[in-house]
Amino acid sequence: MKERADLPTRTAHLLRVHSYMDIAIISMWTNSPRVDVILGMVVGSLRGDSPANMDDEILTQVRELVGEGRAYLAEGDPPAAMARMRVAHDLMALYLIRLGDG
Repeated sequence: MKERADLPTRTAHLLRVHSYMDIAIISMWTNSPRVDVILGMVVGSLRGDSPANMDDEILTQVRELVGEGRAYLAEGDPPAAMARMRVAHDLMALYLIRLGDG
């Protein structure tokens, strides 16, 4: 029952991460000069433990994908960076759907 009690907090945290990834992908697509700042928001929202320590596996996977995306962007390969971010974004979306089905 504790998992259900923590569900709104967990969902809110994961939705924040998801929305930051969405903004970062759009920033890469439009070649925004603030893409590094926005990616910093994504990375910052992924730091630390998840609420109730129940979503650590998904956050670990997303952290790795975001790290790869940042590396591709630093190497001057925005399409590869966006692809990694899309995978992370979609993975998070699917996880949120499953979480909602509880």
